Amino acid sequence: MNDWQAWARRLADDLTKQGVLSDPEWQTAFVAVPRHRFVPRFYRDETTVVNGDDPGQHEAYLDAVYADTTLVTQLAPVPGANGLLWSTSSSTMPSLMARMLELLDVTGTDRVLEIGTGTGYNAALLCHRLTDAHVASIDIDPTLIAQARDRLASLGYRPNLVAGDGAAGIPGGAPYDRIIATCAISTVPPDWIAQLAPDGLIVADVRGEIAGSLAVLRRTDEYTAQGRFLAHPGHFMWMRAKAGNPLRDGGTYSTVRSLDNAQHRTTDLDPASLDRTELRFVLQWLAPNLQTIYRTDSDDGEVVHLHADDGSWAEVCTTASNGCYPVTEVGAQSIWTTAEHAARFWRHHNQPAPTRFGLTTTMDGTQQIWLDNPSTPLLPN
Repeated sequence: MNDWQAWARRLADDLTKQGVLSDPEWQTAFVAVPRHRFVPRFYRDETTVVNGDDPGQHEAYLDAVYADTTLVTQLAPVPGANGLLWSTSSSTMPSLMARMLELLDVTGTDRVLEIGTGTGYNAALLCHRLTDAHVASIDIDPTLIAQARDRLASLGYRPNLVAGDGAAGIPGGAPYDRIIATCAISTVPPDWIAQLAPDGLIVADVRGEIAGSLAVLRRTDEYTAQGRFLAHPGHFMWMRAKAGNPLRDGGTYSTVRSLDNAQHRTTDLDPASLDRTELRFVLQWLAPNLQTIYRTDSDDGEVVHLHADDGSWAEVCTTASNGCYPVTEVGAQSIWTTAEHAARFWRHHNQPAPTRFGLTTTMDGTQQIWLDNPSTPLLPN
């Protein structure tokens, strides 16, 4: 497959026009590194595979591989979900990867740790820019590491690749000037701070299940990293506990919903306001275990559902009576009370976007979200 260079150049030109790729050295890397070598096949859906070795799919394959899109490369069954398949590896949308690589703000001598090797494509871009001696990468899945090692070696790159828990980093190669996480995290692992050089940067997708964003953190002292959220969400797969399990905690999927001890009341908070991503951002950090928000239809109108991982849930009808909406809640926590608190905070502070928020995280595992500056923490009610 010798005709890929034109596709790669077209991709790099597209990323440059989007404004996410401006550094000439990263532009050169995207032109020089063959993405198709790291994505020999991908899933168009759960049952349809596009294979680069199939002559009949050649044009469509290259068009897809060198397009600005995420390509799912591995699926696994979800335990307890009756055959449901979720993706466990993908080649990230190139524009997102380009944005994160530029946010790293590397020099030619920086040492970079990547969390989430996946296909190995991003590690190849790092190797091209920094040389493989300056790149280390870890993934929970030994199969992915083996595949990435072979693909990288075929291009002459031999970075330090490790199969293991991404939260632990790779202490043998520390300190690192930069850490980039191509998997989602809800809190910054303390080992990343420990392995980060003084004044080093972490670029990661910090989120919960309903909201989050890319964040850039700088190590400010021996125990602390601090920084701000950006306007751009990452939507990465979660850093997982087990290689073969798509669920972040390595457990079993459950849809069991208790109706015991249901509480009924009303609220003046319009549940439709939770469609605002900015408000969801605040709610996510006030209720970190909130798993999902979705809508269903009922005889009385649409119903907004909120579910937490401890089994607590709330249902709020979008049809008001005298300015009040009916609420049903079950569980150890009052999810809707937290939503009301989040809305009050958000409105009181002029409906802030995620870019006004930052976080401070320390070696003891403490993480504090704050608005505008660390002296204005986002606190539970």
